[in-house]
Order: sequence, then C-alpha cells, then structure tokens
Amino acid sequence: MKKIYFITSNKAKIKSLKEQLLDKGLNIEVEGKNLNIIEPQADNVKDVSLIKAKEAFSILKQPLIVEDGGFEIEALNGFPGVYAKYILKTIGIDGILKLMKEENNRNCKSVSCTTFVNEKGEIYQFERIGGKGIISEKKSLKHSDFAWSDFWYVFYIPRFNKTLNEMTKEELFDLWSNESEKSSITVFIKWLENNKK
Repeated sequence: MKKIYFITSNKAKIKSLKEQLLDKGLNIEVEGKNLNIIEPQADNVKDVSLIKAKEAFSILKQPLIVEDGGFEIEALNGFPGVYAKYILKTIGIDGILKLMKEENNRNCKSVSCTTFVNEKGEIYQFERIGGKGIISEKKSLKHSDFAWSDFWYVFYIPRFNKTLNEMTKEELFDLWSNESEKSSITVFIKWLENNKK
C-alpha cells in the first residue's frame, strides 16, 4: 500500500498519522479527505467508525481509515462519550469544567476506534488500549499542533504532570508507544508494521 486516505478534515489528526508513520519508517502517503459523511447515531465509537468507513469506501474504492473517538468522564457516568464533538460545540470545555467544579473524582478516558478498509474492501478495526487521565482543575493556556480535540486543554496525564496540550512531540510519542496507553491509530500502525509486504 503506497497511499491511504484519512477520512477527516481535522489537520491535526492527519499530521499525527503522517508523523507516526514516518517515525516507524512506513513510506505511505496520507491524504486527508472530507466526504461530509453524516455522523451516524450509535452508542459506541466502534459502530460509528465502521458505518463511516463503509460509506467512505463505497465512494472512494481506495484504502482508507476512519478514526472515531469519544471522551468519557467517570463522575458523569461516561458522559459525553460518543457525543464529545457535539458537547464541545455547545457547552465547550468551560461548560465541562463547570460540570466538574464540585467533583472529587476527576478520572476520565479517551476512547477511540480506527477502522481500516483495504483496496479489496476488507475491514479491520483497532480499538484504543489506554487513554486514561484526569480532568484538570483549569484549562491549559498552551496549544499543541498535534491536538485534535479541545479536550487536550484539560486532559491531564499524571505520569508527565501535564495536560496533553503541554506535552512535547517526544512526550506524546512516548505516551502513545506505551503498551498500556496506545491510541487506536498507534494500534493500527503496529498492525501495519507487522503486516507489511
């Protein structure tokens, strides 16, 4: 496979995929493609990712990936989950911080699923292994070029004593390469490494 379409308009996601492929020595061209697929209503990211990938392949007929994610807050019974994007558009990070103001349990996790469809239309799904963190007390003032969600402003990683937005590229790669913290994209890249011909 020489080229893969990443079905997203999120430039940070595209940049992150390109950098991770380069880091692993995988010479695969990545092209971001926004197909304006209507967000399917489903209760989990795996189903959302699968539905979007099937629709995208019916249009492109080329190797592609769809990565869909959610954000779960333990004290809010997993809210906002798959509706994270909608929540960010409506109440935003400031609204989340207000909801968490009196909460002692600030545990949260990022969930994601990457669906890959090869040139034959065969489907493979890769789910996030880790993604645990804590909602910080306040919003970080820093911004990362790798950030694909505003949740990065409040997603605090105790091991690094920083929010995701405050972490360097090297620290992010260290985080994502940790066996207990792999993102679904990282799991997909590892699979590509093991299956390259």
